[in-house]
Amino acid sequence: MNKTLYLINGRFLIILGIIGYLVVRSILIGVKHKNNNPIYWLMEVINFLFVLYLLLVVSVTLFPLALWIDFNIEHIKFGLNLIPLVSTIKDISNIGTAYDGDAAFMFGLIIKNVGGNILLLMPLGVLAPLISNKYIHFKNIVKLGFLISISIESIQFIEIVAGGYGRTVDVDDVICNVIGASIGYLIYKILIRLINKYQIKALLTMDPEKMKM
Repeated sequence: MNKTLYLINGRFLIILGIIGYLVVRSILIGVKHKNNNPIYWLMEVINFLFVLYLLLVVSVTLFPLALWIDFNIEHIKFGLNLIPLVSTIKDISNIGTAYDGDAAFMFGLIIKNVGGNILLLMPLGVLAPLISNKYIHFKNIVKLGFLISISIESIQFIEIVAGGYGRTVDVDDVICNVIGASIGYLIYKILIRLINKYQIKALLTMDPEKMKM
């Protein structure tokens, strides 16, 4: 029996998310202004960028979504790897043999996969400490990056079982995601040091330890 596959595009999530956030945030800012409470516009921009970033991550990693479910346990063995570095090492070993020996293409594919997963959570390491004092500590950023990555992989696993639409679940993705969040955190620390060293007044509010909410 043939089934028609209808997909929900991630752009709808981004548009709806942005509209919803702007509406709610505008109301809250209006209330603050009415009560003569200070409004930190730089932090409002950072908060918006953080929400936009999260929407993009969800859109890229979990969409498109199929509107029907075709449960098939066979999909799992083709899209699941729980052994660290196995898939990456396998891809490296296939350079020069896979894709009719196109080494450049295979090498680019590996860079895209590994580099893409590292880049995916790098903004998290930069933005999360600016949003909340809780994440100014490195260990908390690592935990947050791990939690988000595991959540993404878990949902992708459900998608594999449900329909298997181009999804893979790989522990290497989690490792790269956490590395990306850690690199982002280092960028955040460098940024804060530069801001404090050169006393960039317009950006001092980016430091949660100096910011007054």
